Amino acid sequence: MAEETSDNPPPKDDDILGFAVKMALIAVIIYIGVYSFDQWMRQKDGPWTVTFQADANGTPMLVIDWAARGYRNCTLVFPSEIVPVGFETVQTNFVDPVHLPQPVPFGNWFYADLTYLPGTVTFDLFPIDANATSKGRRHEIELLPRGLVVNRKAHAWEDGLRIEVPAEAKEDWQETDVKY
Repeated sequence: MAEETSDNPPPKDDDILGFAVKMALIAVIIYIGVYSFDQWMRQKDGPWTVTFQADANGTPMLVIDWAARGYRNCTLVFPSEIVPVGFETVQTNFVDPVHLPQPVPFGNWFYADLTYLPGTVTFDLFPIDANATSKGRRHEIELLPRGLVVNRKAHAWEDGLRIEVPAEAKEDWQETDVKY
């Protein structure tokens, strides 16, 4: 029998350990990059700063600042409402969902999604007539990046925006007709 000769060298042993280490390094680098980008996206537009205060006449006001976009002193005035007994000005910013719900001097914190700042924050303010089946009549105030929603009426963000919210505008908001 004749011996077979080949010009091809014998196959190398597979270096599976080296391959696994290289792939793990690539995966870690991609993970760190994607995670860093996601964290930047979550923080880039900054939080809402909300101040619950009263003017010189004792009229309750909600002052909203969104510094990252340059919207300052966006004020909601509630001329027919009364501040709670012992009220002191409260300023808060909505940065971290871990600290929710936060106390609200004029009503209730209702909802917040702070995954990507500034997020969405909803308040039910100055509630009355609440019972077991309803939250009662109240003002529904929602802070959204696309605009300020007061009793389900949208208002575009503007620097120095001022809206008066009369007590007659309260409703018993049962179902939402707002499409997101």
